[in-house]
Amino acid sequence: MPVQENPTVRRRVLGANLRRLREGRGLLLEAAAEQLGCHPAKVSRIESGRSGIRQLDLKVLLDFYDVKDAKTREGWLALAREGRRQRWWRVLEDQLPQDFLDLIGLEDEVAGCRGFQPSIIPGLFQTEAYATAVIQGGAAGALSEPQQTKVRVRLERQKALTGRHPEPLNVWMVLGEAALRQQIGGPEVLRAQLLHLAEMAQLTNVTLQVLPFSAGACRGGMLPFLIYSFPAPTELEVVLLESFTSHAYLEGPEDTAHYNSVFDHVRATALSALDSEALIVRLADELARK
Repeated sequence: MPVQENPTVRRRVLGANLRRLREGRGLLLEAAAEQLGCHPAKVSRIESGRSGIRQLDLKVLLDFYDVKDAKTREGWLALAREGRRQRWWRVLEDQLPQDFLDLIGLEDEVAGCRGFQPSIIPGLFQTEAYATAVIQGGAAGALSEPQQTKVRVRLERQKALTGRHPEPLNVWMVLGEAALRQQIGGPEVLRAQLLHLAEMAQLTNVTLQVLPFSAGACRGGMLPFLIYSFPAPTELEVVLLESFTSHAYLEGPEDTAHYNSVFDHVRATALSALDSEALIVRLADELARK
């Protein structure tokens, strides 16, 4: 029995957008397959993300779908170059679950990330001490080797904010006030984390807001989510719902529209970026006086 390949988020994005191009021109799978000289099932696998696509075949489809702009075509071709660039996390493939590898790859490919985290500082902004405390989960003693790997990976992921070329990841994050007050790791660890958060808020590609306790209930409930946006030429967004044991990716237009609506409500209800920064610094100062 052939092995079923787990489609990466990147392939699903490329395939979904190719399907949109084809359907937008009123073309059937058979017409695209005829251009490629293959069975329609192959085109179906490409559009579902189960198979990659060669650069030559992609150029044929772009011609067939009348995509002529040079910059747009290059964007499509760049999206299809999966696996050519050595990724830093590949050496850890045997130590990390596939859905987590998908998350790392996603952050390496997208242009922007928007989200809501009501109860914990997001991994992209965690200090090493805070990340260690989160991964320990309240347990005492030294980290195990798998836990050490998780901390290393979490810190390495943060380079997307400052060290990624040609452009760093744009992040707009709304944090619940509880995330700023929960003393994960203790008062000193939390104070250092808050000061680091205030420092990250100074980056031009980062917007941080705080949803205060006084805001009450919010649309969608107090549930965390992330919305990742891919650069041109794609129009697809991917919503990430993260649990204790897995990551779920939602790519349907109805899902992304719903979470965009929830995010718009949350950011409109939250404190401004300036007032949020002032609250973060004030809470850090309060911890220093205890």
